[in-house]
Amino acid sequence: VNSQSLLGVTRILSQAGFKADDLSVALRTLAKTELAPTFDDINQTAEGAIAIFNQFKQGAAALEQQLGAVNAVAGQFAVEAGDLIDVVRRAGGVFKSAGGELNELIALFTSVRATTRESAESIGTGLRTIFTRIQRPKTIEFLKQFGIQLTDLEGKFVGPFEAVKRLSDGLSGLGEGDITFIKIAEELGGFRQIGKVLPLIQQFAVAQEALNVANNAGNSLTADAAKAQQALAVRIVKVKEEFLALVRSITETTTF
Repeated sequence: VNSQSLLGVTRILSQAGFKADDLSVALRTLAKTELAPTFDDINQTAEGAIAIFNQFKQGAAALEQQLGAVNAVAGQFAVEAGDLIDVVRRAGGVFKSAGGELNELIALFTSVRATTRESAESIGTGLRTIFTRIQRPKTIEFLKQFGIQLTDLEGKFVGPFEAVKRLSDGLSGLGEGDITFIKIAEELGGFRQIGKVLPLIQQFAVAQEALNVANNAGNSLTADAAKAQQALAVRIVKVKEEFLALVRSITETTTF
């Protein structure tokens, strides 16, 4: 990995308040993202890592697993790692305050992005609005009349991912043109965000599949980095052999 890139990332992380030990761990993880095929710009990834670190508060040691989940989902679905990073920066705080986890946010975003192909910026803004409105007492009461319960036995909000699951189950028999469906969609996201509410509810199966991939990502970053290094090693060996062949071709001539 280019040392100048790592130096720039170190500056970004230190300015964000990462201390020595956390900085070392985070830098090692970000270096691996440079070798993974799904990540593009290490500086953008670093900004996303800071957002994940500050919003989901699992520490620097969890960054490899968290970015590994991003890597795994981006590798298996029609969504880019940069888009997943962007939605965390835009909607991660609201999602976490509603009781959600990083992998759940990644999964729900993937279901919308893979379906609509709208920009990450547009979807992130829409999800932030939806996750804010979905836990309002007014919205919770509104949904009860349709048999959709978004609170547990203690009266607490069930969390954004579980809420979308219950909405998907409760509205599965309604078509897109059904007045009830439209009324609920408008209550959840407002008129401007209906285009995000519909796939969010209707494509929950995609979100569940993406969540499974994220939860089972394991050491995907380390695995991809190892593959990249192996490929690099092969290239080095190839250059070495070509050089040796050149030397042989020169030394074996009559003139030499």
